[in-house]
Amino acid sequence: MTANWDAIEKELGPGPMRFAGKKERTVQEQLAALTKDERRCVDELRSKMKEKKDMIQFDDEMLLRFARCSPGTQKFNTKASWKVMKKFDARYLTLRAKDLEQQLLSETLFPVPGLQTKEGGHDVFYMRPSRYFPKTTSTQAIIDNLAYCMSTMVEKEKACTEGIGFVANMDNWHMSNFSISYCLQFMKMLQGRIPVRVRLFLIVNPPSWFDTIWSIMKPMLASDFRKKVHMIPEDKLGEFFAEGYEAYMPNDDIQAGKASMKDMVQDFVAYRKRIEA
Repeated sequence: MTANWDAIEKELGPGPMRFAGKKERTVQEQLAALTKDERRCVDELRSKMKEKKDMIQFDDEMLLRFARCSPGTQKFNTKASWKVMKKFDARYLTLRAKDLEQQLLSETLFPVPGLQTKEGGHDVFYMRPSRYFPKTTSTQAIIDNLAYCMSTMVEKEKACTEGIGFVANMDNWHMSNFSISYCLQFMKMLQGRIPVRVRLFLIVNPPSWFDTIWSIMKPMLASDFRKKVHMIPEDKLGEFFAEGYEAYMPNDDIQAGKASMKDMVQDFVAYRKRIEA
């Protein structure tokens, strides 16, 4: 995106601009910086795509994203990337903040500006599962919320290249907030249904009976992904987030969180609606 960042910041103010990627290299600059083998993967994906006339024709940014985010331990794996490309729901490319605004403002799931993991310095998104009720909100609504937020995060080169983190605050969570179909679709999204690499999945303050739910979730997760999952009390957050994380963590019943969740979510929506206009 080519943007007059000064003009946008003057219009929106500093809050929404927390979500901006002001100093990102262009896609063409990123492609030019690839190694020979990495470039070969992108070129192979492009060739496969062009051979399939009934397939959506992705632009270079998406091809690079598919290549970088190939599921498994190896990035730029043509075979793994191609599997994601073939199954990718092109509808996710059409999601916009103006259409998802009501769901986003429910404060159920959103990216957290400034919050980074201790290992790798990955950007993080946050979820409060107790705000989702399968009987009143469709599975598609929450999955679109997830797809949209993760996709916006990997517009930034570092997040796209190295991955992102996820923290789920389980305070006040009950069985009325759970369904197997929702859980299955959610776990598939975290594991490659869209081109994003999730590096850390923190389940914070799980209820004492969460083992029952974990026994359902565990088979939904690949063995390498299970290693990224940690169930912790909130007083262990400092072991997983960079120093000073408290200033960025939403003040959403997590004692250490100091950042206004309401402002955070409203700023995210305002920023996205502006750049997508």
